[in-house]
Amino acid sequence: MSWLRDIDRWFIAEVLPHAAAYRAKAAYLCGRDNAEDLVQDAYARVLKAPDHRAIVTPRGFVMTIVHNLALERLRRANVVRIDLLASLDMLEVADPAPDAFAIASGRSELQSLLDLIDALPPQCSRVLHMRKVQGIPPAQIAETLSLSVSTVEKHIAKGLALITKARRESEAQVEEACPALSISRNVMST
Repeated sequence: MSWLRDIDRWFIAEVLPHAAAYRAKAAYLCGRDNAEDLVQDAYARVLKAPDHRAIVTPRGFVMTIVHNLALERLRRANVVRIDLLASLDMLEVADPAPDAFAIASGRSELQSLLDLIDALPPQCSRVLHMRKVQGIPPAQIAETLSLSVSTVEKHIAKGLALITKARRESEAQVEEACPALSISRNVMST
């Protein structure tokens, strides 16, 4: 078989001996009807690999490709058979939506930030709210409030500096009141 390329010999020796395992995983993920097609697609991707010699564990590599192809097919499918829903737990697809705690803490953080903005001097507060909350560009803020762009930028810088200072002071007070919190933050950041 002198007409075989190096990648062909590698494929026959390292990938094909595990074909039954690939088909079993594909059947588990997307049903027996589609298993062979999924495995063939995985083989095609393996053969397109830029450097097959760099693949340390060919069996694991192909299993990962089968897994990813099954995920791709499930995402694209308009209708998913009910028996395939059981395998969704195995796919370990994380829900991108934030959980209840993240939503509550985000709202709390936003409210404390808005309170800090409201506590700024009136003009500074107005400019910072327009820029950071409403997203209005400095030139438009300057025009609306009859200020120069330079003055608007100075108000923004001053407001951000005052908010940063207030947040640091607030965190320092919390750490003084509860030293254990300071220790746990230091442990988590390292």
